[in-house]
Amino acid sequence: MIGYTMVGVKDIKRAGDFYDKVLGMLGATRKMEYEKFILWNDAADKPSFSICIPFDGNSASVGNGSMIAFPVANEQDVHKVYDCAIENGATDEGAPGMRDGGYYIGYFRDLDGNKLAAYYYVSDEHL
Repeated sequence: MIGYTMVGVKDIKRAGDFYDKVLGMLGATRKMEYEKFILWNDAADKPSFSICIPFDGNSASVGNGSMIAFPVANEQDVHKVYDCAIENGATDEGAPGMRDGGYYIGYFRDLDGNKLAAYYYVSDEHL
């Protein structure tokens, strides 16, 4: 249903280096890159994640209430992605742990303040 997601950034190189590390933890690599745009993917038939310098020339800003969550294989991988993000300059928005609905999730904000999460469904009873 989703083809790709995109967040705005202020410094494409700095943000690209950050996401190379964090998305690399998910097995994703750069698949497309231009002067003001970078896209990562782990498989051609799965949704992609991208960053850009806003086309309209205005400053990049975060959406209040917006978040992108990346699924991982287990609880340990939640910690790996979360820890990698924090070690590379992200800020904590909620340490990894169980949440209502039967899933394990860790929240963080990237270098530009975009809210992201890594999660693992422990139970699908909430679906």
